[in-house]
Amino acid sequence: MLSKYSKYLCSTDNGHDLSPTTIKLRISTVRGFLESRSDKIEISPRKFRLRVKIPKISKRKKDALSKTEVINIINSCSDIRLKTYVLLLATTGMRATEALSTRICDFDLDSVQDLTVLDVQMSDFTVIAVSW
Repeated sequence: MLSKYSKYLCSTDNGHDLSPTTIKLRISTVRGFLESRSDKIEISPRKFRLRVKIPKISKRKKDALSKTEVINIINSCSDIRLKTYVLLLATTGMRATEALSTRICDFDLDSVQDLTVLDVQMSDFTVIAVSW
């Protein structure tokens, strides 16, 4: 029953052009309803994966900013703190939270090219080369 519903949602016969995310959400809603409302219907996860085809959700690749776009952003910043923050992001490639968590003691003042930062995702310290 769910496999037919999935095919119906994926086809264009339903009169709507549904995105893969919408199809996945609708199928999981119906599956949850069937599992919760009737004691006689058990949906095996293995059989569900084999029989019901859910379309893949494609992730869009994010393009990096060009050099001129970065320069325009930096030049449009009026506050010196914001300009420093954007410049730090642009020159090091750090994530926003990494840049916000930097302190004066993280800068190695003997070597102007290095910056020690706590990597948020890996819970480890990372030395980042700064290209001034």
